[in-house]
Amino acid sequence: MKTWSALYLLIWITFIQIMIILFPIFGLTPAYYIHGAVGVAVVGVAMYSYSLVKKTSCPDRIKRISKTTAILGGVQGILGLILFAGVVMFNFGSTILNIVLLLHAVNALAIITQAASSATAFDMWEEKEFLMQGQDSTLTK
Repeated sequence: MKTWSALYLLIWITFIQIMIILFPIFGLTPAYYIHGAVGVAVVGVAMYSYSLVKKTSCPDRIKRISKTTAILGGVQGILGLILFAGVVMFNFGSTILNIVLLLHAVNALAIITQAASSATAFDMWEEKEFLMQGQDSTLTK
């Protein structure tokens, strides 16, 4: 898989993962399991994307963002396991679990934001768009 496609894939599977849990069309219990399976894919693609990005000569900022996204993916997995154990396995609700849920939601938004940032930056670097200064946009003509 090309690096840019892995980066954009991460955005879309994260988006799908968020939608699965927000709109559980098959019911809440199946949504938990589907959400968890897609979450494993998010963590895997985040780590895979970082491994691809770090092999390139792209700017270090893009590499740092990709690394941070992969780390956030790992943290997201841990938070997801805590939620799964507390909600699905033991049907346990508490203030601590609500805090974990808030962190899980914020982390998901951070992942999609970081993934979009690194995908766009990498794409622009790869297309050498940073080097073409002073040219009029074809959109303004």
